Amino acid sequence: MRSIIVSLSVGLAIGSALALIALADSAEHGAREGTVERGADFAVFQRDAPDIFSGFIPEHIAARIAEVPGVAAAANELLSFAPVDQTVQRLILGWPPESHFWRDMPILSGRAPKPGERRAAILGAGAAESLGKAVGDDLDIMDEHFTIVGIADYQSALNRSAIFVHLADLQEIGFKEGQVTVVYIELARDADHADTDRIKAEIEALGRLVVTPTDQLIANDRNFAILQAITSAVTLIALIVSALSILNALLMAVQERTREIGVMMAIGWDKPHIVVSIVVEGAVIGIAGSAIGIVLGYAASFLFSSVPTIGDYLSFTPTVGMMVWTPFWAVVLCALGSLYPAWRATSLVPAEAIRKI
Repeated sequence: MRSIIVSLSVGLAIGSALALIALADSAEHGAREGTVERGADFAVFQRDAPDIFSGFIPEHIAARIAEVPGVAAAANELLSFAPVDQTVQRLILGWPPESHFWRDMPILSGRAPKPGERRAAILGAGAAESLGKAVGDDLDIMDEHFTIVGIADYQSALNRSAIFVHLADLQEIGFKEGQVTVVYIELARDADHADTDRIKAEIEALGRLVVTPTDQLIANDRNFAILQAITSAVTLIALIVSALSILNALLMAVQERTREIGVMMAIGWDKPHIVVSIVVEGAVIGIAGSAIGIVLGYAASFLFSSVPTIGDYLSFTPTVGMMVWTPFWAVVLCALGSLYPAWRATSLVPAEAIRKI
């Protein structure tokens, strides 16, 4: 019974760690998937900006970036989390009318905003569903009136939950005239690795800019770094707690089985055999707890979709590494945690151990 209870506690610890790892992984995967779906090779940000929402660069820089040899297209984007209909915060993306993002947008219903059209918005299919909106409905963004002209059928969770407007409109209502958050660039199809290094160097020489591949979009984001640090700390604590739980359980088991261990030594069991038996017991408890933890962590991760705001922008995609490495180290630490009880068991004198009740 003690072993079952300890296995459950180990499972809860590992499940909590896996759920946080899944959250961090889903955030990175969602950002990467969203930008790749819209079509971009690199993203240009303000250098030393702590996160992607706090850095701003002049919007005219996109024209200079587009002139760099090897750059096929450069598209401005302004990112903002803003209150919608005075109830919920939504991710708002602002693009200029000439951006190729409008041209490549998969329209489910309605149309894209026309050049020069003001206060027109397109909703991702997920945002339209959660807000209960359709083409022709009104929408308030930062207390400004917009008309929904289309619904976009993106596949990534990030894009499906976003709202898309003209850049000038978002700059005006957000008091960020002439500023953008990021410039996405597409490279020429014949660009090789040497061209890529040259292009990055030429763009970064234009000002306080940094160029990063879109699959590393939030790698240097402060908020994501904090989330990763919390995940690492909780994972380490969970593993240590698991090892200490097994250490306590096996110490109690050794104390209760003192007579039994003495008999085993008296009939010929040597110290290595006794050590192995106790370490194996600890590893088995760790394996059982890991199996429970994987199930719990996997189930908890899929509950993210029901959490307000988080569920709108993240989609959990399990990976083999996520489900293997944490349980692996848990089993290793559990086995190590059983070494001291094993040493205590082998330090007993057989005659004295047999006499104990």
